[in-house]
Amino acid sequence: MNQARKQITIRLQQQFSWLGLAALLLVGAMVAGSAYGRGVWLFAAVSLVIIIGFARDALIFDGQRLKRRGPGALLGALALGRRRELAVDEIESISGSIAGARQGDSPLCYRLVILGSGCQWVINSRRSDNRVFIKSLLSAVSPHKLDPCASELLAYGQDREQLRVWNSAKHSPASMTPPRLWRSLANSFALQGELAVAARYFHLAYRQGPRNAHLLYEMGRFLRLRATLEGAAAGDARRKAQGARRKGKIHSLTTSCSRRAEACLRLAGRLGHTDAALLERIGETFFEFHHHRLAQRYFERALQASPNRVRANIGLAEVALRSGQAARVVHFYRTAARAAEDEGEMSLAGLAAQKADYYARLLNDEGFLNSEVSRLDLLDQLKWARRGAMFTFLIAWLVHLTCYQFAPAVQAFSREISATSAIIWVSTVTASYFFSQRRN
Repeated sequence: MNQARKQITIRLQQQFSWLGLAALLLVGAMVAGSAYGRGVWLFAAVSLVIIIGFARDALIFDGQRLKRRGPGALLGALALGRRRELAVDEIESISGSIAGARQGDSPLCYRLVILGSGCQWVINSRRSDNRVFIKSLLSAVSPHKLDPCASELLAYGQDREQLRVWNSAKHSPASMTPPRLWRSLANSFALQGELAVAARYFHLAYRQGPRNAHLLYEMGRFLRLRATLEGAAAGDARRKAQGARRKGKIHSLTTSCSRRAEACLRLAGRLGHTDAALLERIGETFFEFHHHRLAQRYFERALQASPNRVRANIGLAEVALRSGQAARVVHFYRTAARAAEDEGEMSLAGLAAQKADYYARLLNDEGFLNSEVSRLDLLDQLKWARRGAMFTFLIAWLVHLTCYQFAPAVQAFSREISATSAIIWVSTVTASYFFSQRRN
């Protein structure tokens, strides 16, 4: 961290397949050096640019603005018009999800998606410096823009070493007061993926406050997290063809955690029936796990307690969208836009208003609806064309390397195929970017 300018710099999540592809191109060009001549230097230059881009690609936060730096960001700005800076007030939403399970002694990895003004940046929490960056960013953003996972990372994301000190026998909170520490530690250990330790502290906290609605909500999210991780473990077990008894045991435990989680969330909603913020979070949790009817019920209860809840209105719009109720989608997005404007959240209000206008036009303009359907179909076709071009390029390039000095005719043909596939891939990537932008 730069103390003078209060900047935090991290590297963005990298796609290492690009490095592998650059290495493959360079090796192939060097092996077939006599065929390419001085063209080998072109492949070497491309590989060097990619390597430098990975080394220099970074995201910088100075407390007020996010800045993307590096050759990749510069190329995107020049070729595609992508923004390289984003003010905190321009951020529209930050959503979190689990990006990777624990590996050995490492904690859970969370994936955060930052959206705003046409930008989408993805960061993960695997490295410790990324966690400092995430905490600083989330604390600067309005709570209305954070989903439940991002809010938990802000409130309970702690350093692992500090948690281990607290969990040691010498400093165990089980023998200390006040017991409010138990709830904080339970959530912190849950975010780290240390489920057994988290369960112990949740048990201690529940014994002290069995009627605490917020504690029950947090227990419900913990049990959903546990069910998710155990479901992933069950999937790994099936892939490794373990015994049927073990798989059945994991499935039974996963189902039990899901039911207990739902019970905790329902009880939290009953105890906190006048707490609009809590009801809103319960609805978002149910929506996150595709329980749309329950999500709708709690969003409506949140609006009954406080009619101007921004995220509750957005949640009802999303539920209506999945139910195919276009008129309700438009209504709730417009209501969310007005509520966000009243709260002073202009970027969030603009996003909700933009979505309301988009779905209103889909509902009322048949020509626009047909053009959007055609656009989405085209995007799907471009996706498959892009994948096919990349697969063809790799196969042709490997054939090119294999046949060098043995079958010159096949080698020349495969070289032409790989060049054509590369041109098609670049064209489909560019076209996909432009056609992915929604029209209003």
